[in-house]
Amino acid sequence: MTSETPSFETELSELLRRVARWQAPEGVGILSVYLDRRPQATGERPEHRPGDTVLKDRLRQIEHSLGVRGPALESFRGDAERVHAAVAAANPAAEGLAIFSCSAAGLFESIEAPAPFENQVVYDRYPRLYQLARLLDEYETAVVAVADTNTLRLFVVRGERIAEMPGKDEDPYNYQMRSTSGMNEHRFRRHVENHRREFAEEAAKLIEQLCEQERATRLVIAGDEIALHHLREALPESLTRRVTEGEFHIDIRAGLEHVRRTVEHFLLQTEDDQSQHTADILVGEVEEGDLGVAGYERTKAALELGAADVVVIDDAYEPAERKDELARLAAATGARVEVVREHHGLRALGGVGAILRYRVPEPA
Repeated sequence: MTSETPSFETELSELLRRVARWQAPEGVGILSVYLDRRPQATGERPEHRPGDTVLKDRLRQIEHSLGVRGPALESFRGDAERVHAAVAAANPAAEGLAIFSCSAAGLFESIEAPAPFENQVVYDRYPRLYQLARLLDEYETAVVAVADTNTLRLFVVRGERIAEMPGKDEDPYNYQMRSTSGMNEHRFRRHVENHRREFAEEAAKLIEQLCEQERATRLVIAGDEIALHHLREALPESLTRRVTEGEFHIDIRAGLEHVRRTVEHFLLQTEDDQSQHTADILVGEVEEGDLGVAGYERTKAALELGAADVVVIDDAYEPAERKDELARLAAATGARVEVVREHHGLRALGGVGAILRYRVPEPA
């Protein structure tokens, strides 16, 4: 990925904001399509993608519901044609595909995702955006640095995908006593310490370059504690704010799949901890009568006023249409969506709420 190419997160965020501004003209609708593009893992047709069957069935159902003629049917048929073309042209490696189309209004947007969506095909006046907002909340690019005192391994993690990138491997010659003939023990230790610092400084530069190149929002460091001590000191302040350290160990010789599983579990737990913390903040603001509102109607009203900073949504909240509406309003007003699972305090408040930029009037 070059510096001129926007990251997937940026592309996703921009598409979310663009689509959120649309509503269908009177009498027609916007076709919102989310597909799980992963091939069927077993059975007689392992290459078959079940999401394609869902799409075909739902498009037929929607067309039948629109009657035999009229502007809605004409617009929908144009949408269906463009959706089929986009699906046929999609990258087979993409696990998810989202499409939004309204021929009558001139809307067509699509995005291929490295993670699957839940299959969903809806024809309505407004686009359905909750699944995009949830992916934006949960998806991130992370750089993983595994280090010891003379080796640095680098990985880029996006969702369930991992790729090893060029690192650094220094000859252990400088750390061996025989390489410093004539040195006493004190001078040798200082010699080794200097090499460790130099290696850490060079490693920090490589990490910084990779984080900028890949637009990483998180940096995970693991490995030998002596090496990590020097690495922490060498990292620039711009990176220390992105560093996440967990209570796990990755051996410098670990296989790629082991690194992926370890880091994936850690990042999922980190994301869950952060979402739980955000829900705690919301509950506290609501209970104190300060910068927080709860419930669908008050959250929606705060969004319409532009007062909501973070919209907190229980992923199990129903009806689903309300999650879509809050996600659409959040994207249109620049509010962030935080998706939370299994937070009892949030569920006691109704399952949705918003942390506010400023106080809003109490409902009459």
